Amino acid sequence: MAPGVYTYTVNGVAPCANATATVTVAENAATNAGTNGSLLLCSSNAPASLFAQLGGAPQAGGAWSGPSPVIGGNYDPATMIAGIYTYTVAGIAPCANASATVTITENAAANAGTNGSVTVCDIGGAVNLFAQLGGGPTAGGAWSGPSPVVGGNYDPATMAPGVYTYTVNGIAPCANASATVTVNETSSPNAGTNGSVTVCGNSAATNLFAQLGGTPDVGGTWSGPSPIVGGSYDPATMSPGVYTYTLNATPPCVSASATVTVTENAPTNAGTNGSVTVCDIGGAVNLFAQLGGGPTAGGAWSGPSPVVGGNYDPATMAPGVYTTPSTALPCANASATVTVNETSSPNADERQRDRCAATVRQRTSSRSSAERLTWAALERPSTCGGGSYDPATMSPACTPTR
Repeated sequence: MAPGVYTYTVNGVAPCANATATVTVAENAATNAGTNGSLLLCSSNAPASLFAQLGGAPQAGGAWSGPSPVIGGNYDPATMIAGIYTYTVAGIAPCANASATVTITENAAANAGTNGSVTVCDIGGAVNLFAQLGGGPTAGGAWSGPSPVVGGNYDPATMAPGVYTYTVNGIAPCANASATVTVNETSSPNAGTNGSVTVCGNSAATNLFAQLGGTPDVGGTWSGPSPIVGGSYDPATMSPGVYTYTLNATPPCVSASATVTVTENAPTNAGTNGSVTVCDIGGAVNLFAQLGGGPTAGGAWSGPSPVVGGNYDPATMAPGVYTTPSTALPCANASATVTVNETSSPNADERQRDRCAATVRQRTSSRSSAERLTWAALERPSTCGGGSYDPATMSPACTPTR
């Protein structure tokens, strides 16, 4: 029916006239809050209109109530609590109020944290990538990058540096979240392996770097008993000992070092040439004492005759040039000579007899009196016939008889 004036008429009985009265009907529209709705949000979403979530054709101008105060008819995940929000439209009497609800469900946004970076040494241990993220990331995500990531770690021994991405899958309607860790890798220095070198005290300078083993990197510094100039050891100005080669590293790598042990041998010194004149019946002469220039002891002698005890004995040796070499590797051999000149004694026969007599005494000293030898030649010098020896008619001198 339509609102308006409705007339009530009562017919009169003649001569009474009809009687009428009116009822004016005013009709107020019923309130409409729409139909219930729902909204699924991510905790990171922007504010959303609650009114737009109602079904039907709700009247504007109603009021919202729920777990959190509603400002501007919007639900803001950043400041409000999810739950049931009620929209109420006040009715004009005799119409009742109308209401409808919007149920808000909110899923937490995925959190991969904030970007981070780390610098590692190429020979260092494995580093946990998750620990390099900022902002309290959610565990359980997945890593991707230049190399496969095992156990959430970066291992310099098997992986390549670069940007590694951590991704946490979001629950709809939340999007996936990701953050990165940039891995920088520094090279560890290689100082090589320890070495050693033996030099002569008069050698030229020796390059210490060349004495290191392995494949050392260039660019390090040397330290040791003496200041090092140009990376070389110079026997003329430096002291032997342990010299250390050090390479500084970029953190977190540590410095590396290796050593070269320098042993220095004194140059060989055989002294300067000498000479000596001896008598053919004289005593033994020390050859070493004939050298000049402070020679080093311990050398060996060579010459016309074998040298025993470093002496020249006219009784058993031939005169001439005797040489002594001196050796102390890596120093070069040194040598010097002693020239032995031998003069003859005035009476060779007497000298021969003296030598023979000494031989007889030596040989007979241990024999019995019955066996003692006598030397006819010593007692009868006249048998030599005028100083000459004739093998056809004479017996050899110093021939023993019993």
